[in-house]
Amino acid sequence: MVVLRAQDAFVTAALAAGTELTLIGATRTGARRYRAVVSDVLQDRIVLDAGDPVDLPASGSCASFLHDGKLFACEIVAGGGSQLTISRPDDVDADDRRVTRRIATSLPASLRRSNLGGPVQAAYVVDLSLGGAKLLTEELEDGLGVDHEVEVRMGAIATTAWVRHVERHANPKLRYVGIEFGPMGEAARRHLLETVGSLRAGMHRWR
Repeated sequence: MVVLRAQDAFVTAALAAGTELTLIGATRTGARRYRAVVSDVLQDRIVLDAGDPVDLPASGSCASFLHDGKLFACEIVAGGGSQLTISRPDDVDADDRRVTRRIATSLPASLRRSNLGGPVQAAYVVDLSLGGAKLLTEELEDGLGVDHEVEVRMGAIATTAWVRHVERHANPKLRYVGIEFGPMGEAARRHLLETVGSLRAGMHRWR
């Protein structure tokens, strides 16, 4: 069972007893997903039953849970048997739509201008969210500007994206490129969700 400590006004009806959600936490063998069921909703915590008592996340570790198409950061407070106690995310609110909170990382990626057939350029993901990313790359030969469409590959994730801003780096040959992801297929979206959840759990690698 997992208990989440509440920190904001939370719509408990959205996570009533019996609600299923996906928890992503860090274990000794890496990030792991758990299909959990809400057992109880307390004033400042939510109790989940993770089902499998083997290799549960350690108390004090960072975690995330996926519910209703949104990914929320939390912390493992305590655990025992198949039960865990996790903190209530500080960004959960009745009207909250902030599903794009960014996480710093340095994962490898690549990009190129869409529909131009140009060379693929190596890049690093400086920070990542469900809505977009900030990349560090060399300046593209044909230039790269706001609203340009690009093709991005990040691990198993391949998607189109739109450039929203370009910033100079201390090295004049490099640029920071902020992108907003375009529509993704189900598999790519799942990989992105699991990667962001793993990053929050301290596992910096593509899923």
